Amino acid sequence: TKVSDELGELIGHSMLLLSLTSAAALRPGPLRPQAVCRRRAALMSDDARGTPLGDLADKLSIGERIGQGTKNSWVNPAYWNRQFVTASHIANNVPNGSTVLELGKDAKNLYYVPSPEAMTLVVPPSNLIVEQGPIREAAAKLRVPFSLFTETPLDAVPLTAASFDAALLFDMLDGAPEQAAYGAVSLLANALKPGGVLLFAEREGANLPAICADFNLQVASEAEGGFDVGIATRRPPPSRQTRKQKAAAAARGRRRPVAVDPAKGGFGAAAA
Repeated sequence: TKVSDELGELIGHSMLLLSLTSAAALRPGPLRPQAVCRRRAALMSDDARGTPLGDLADKLSIGERIGQGTKNSWVNPAYWNRQFVTASHIANNVPNGSTVLELGKDAKNLYYVPSPEAMTLVVPPSNLIVEQGPIREAAAKLRVPFSLFTETPLDAVPLTAASFDAALLFDMLDGAPEQAAYGAVSLLANALKPGGVLLFAEREGANLPAICADFNLQVASEAEGGFDVGIATRRPPPSRQTRKQKAAAAARGRRRPVAVDPAKGGFGAAAA
């Protein structure tokens, strides 16, 4: 039933959060960027949804093989494999105290952000009706400032440029036209502070790493299991010293015009 499915998904997310919290408590020192989780990313493919197992058989544990038989329920292993990659990617690579922006469908990914300062969720226009109440209710449990934008064209969302430390984009561009994908990256890249990071996991067909590079973001990603998973960093502006050095080099490259006096034998002097 719908109620049991929702309860099962809630329990699943709670267990996932608990496992991530336990792992973070055992991890010494500062977090290091980890663009992908190889094994889990490989299981994100649609091929992991059902039987026969084929080439994935050697990558699945016994429990995961058993899970194939429950592929039509909330225990769907492909779904939870994607959620594991999403959760670990966010938890490992969003610094504490960050202002976070997500282009998404609901608030569940925001629960994976460690100790955020503030959060903003942009739900792009679609044919589906977006109910703000459940989203705001879920976000309220985070107890941080939260902003929500729905049914607003991406080029009209009133975000302050260079105001976010991190942005999230997870499985939102499947089947989207190229123009929409560019609009999504434009919104997120423009909102990032210099040095800010865009975390993503999108299907390879979206060609997201190349689009991020077109916006002059520094991209580190891997393609596995039909998904591109990685980090795109907004490059900091050139330092003042670099600008001064460039100006000095340009000045050295400009030669002052030299006055030529024919009487002294320069170019234009009368032939002897």
